[in-house]
Amino acid sequence: MIYGVGMLENGITWDFAQLVMQDEMMKMILKTVEGVPVDDEHLAVDIIADVGPGGEFISHMHTFQNFKHLSQPSNIIDRNNFDGWMAQGGKDIVERSYDKAIDMIENGKPKMPLPEETKTALHKMLEEAEADKNEELVRR
Repeated sequence: MIYGVGMLENGITWDFAQLVMQDEMMKMILKTVEGVPVDDEHLAVDIIADVGPGGEFISHMHTFQNFKHLSQPSNIIDRNNFDGWMAQGGKDIVERSYDKAIDMIENGKPKMPLPEETKTALHKMLEEAEADKNEELVRR
């Protein structure tokens, strides 16, 4: 995706929850294109030889130390089973995205606040756009 995160209706509408969902999807895509390292350490060649046929790897320290590298935790994608999902409120991805977006708006701190002159210029642009829109409505 080159641009358009959070956009709906060909950019006519912008939605914070859509932004949160698409951000999550982009993170997953970037993690995927990172690829999976294919070497003796990551493939656990020594561990496979040690465990041998019929053994199990789930309780092995190598598994514990490496299983999180294949997947990233998510605040909006719930990987619980149905009962676990319901126990945590049963919210779907859209509801969780709105919750996260609202929290970010209410409690988030910008990493780099806009300079005052930039804020002033943006407010002026919005006022001009609003005036143009109102003028167009009057002409109709």
